[in-house]
Amino acid sequence: MKQQAAVENFLAGRRVVIAKFVAHRYKEVQNKAKHVVGIVNLYEVQCADGKAPTVQMWCPRNVQTVEEAARVCPVQFKDGQKLVVEFDLMEPNTFDAKNGVIIRAASVQTLE
Repeated sequence: MKQQAAVENFLAGRRVVIAKFVAHRYKEVQNKAKHVVGIVNLYEVQCADGKAPTVQMWCPRNVQTVEEAARVCPVQFKDGQKLVVEFDLMEPNTFDAKNGVIIRAASVQTLE
């Protein structure tokens, strides 16, 4: 996504943040019966203001293991690459997020 398009999305009222990619990991999400209901991508990012939230984005529904997630939806970003994150919700979370803030993302794209 081009920076101008990201700015236009922000001005149109969408929640958008530009951040630098730092690290990635996969995590299994289980229900109370300990059955895997899905896999999430957890991206560690660094914002310009120094904050470092974790971005959460779901893998496709048919992916049910971390090994399958690594094969089907590998990480497309490099260390230090600028990303545009469109999100629905930003909330405190100390369970999944290393720095206490998690962003539930709708899309994560590279900034061109």
